[in-house]
Amino acid sequence: MKFWFLLLLLTSNCFCQELLIEDIDDLVGVDIYENIYYLQNGNLHKSNINNDYLNIKYGTPDLVDISNPLQILILYKLFNKVVCLDNQLSYITEFEVPFGTEFICNAGQDKIWLYENINMMLKLYNFKTKKTEINSIPIQQNILKMRGNLNEAILLDDQGQLIRYNYLARPKNIQYLNQKQIPLSLTPQYYLKEGSLYLRKNKILSSLKGLNQFEVVNNHLYFFKENNIYRFSIPKN
Repeated sequence: MKFWFLLLLLTSNCFCQELLIEDIDDLVGVDIYENIYYLQNGNLHKSNINNDYLNIKYGTPDLVDISNPLQILILYKLFNKVVCLDNQLSYITEFEVPFGTEFICNAGQDKIWLYENINMMLKLYNFKTKKTEINSIPIQQNILKMRGNLNEAILLDDQGQLIRYNYLARPKNIQYLNQKQIPLSLTPQYYLKEGSLYLRKNKILSSLKGLNQFEVVNNHLYFFKENNIYRFSIPKN
């Protein structure tokens, strides 16, 4: 009886896992509406629409920010350029950013957060006036990822620290991840550790080794593995 129960569980997990998209280069992320953004052959794609975006002049995007699905930001580091797209991946405008800009994310009306690796500073940059409005003090650690919004910027460094900066670019909170892998959106309530997915301290899924990147939206786990994107339904407690 125990054997059949275990077999049922394994079979159930297999059916919950869906292969959504094959042979891609990178998973950009999943927005709050469960639209999937990914790079394939230098093009930016979004699930559920037929359009994709390719910039022949600038090439493959270095970074894509989807924190605001109505204003998608694409960074081209070599050209110090950011291109803005709408929710159909249609071109809106583009603007220059300071030399050495490594990361960007949306910060509200006409503004972005950016991390500039020459002076190692987080900056609030107004792309209409082309002026930096706020600087942080120099950041000593190497920055791996950045996310943000109108009220804060969130930085992940190479020491496993998740640092939140307030709207004045001053650090307000530091969280030590302790070998945890967190979602692309840098929301730490979900995390992977030793092949299992946790919600805060509760283990909710196991046997998840080899995941390069993941996101959790509306009780769905999206993950990138071996150049494919999968979705797994998370059991509701």
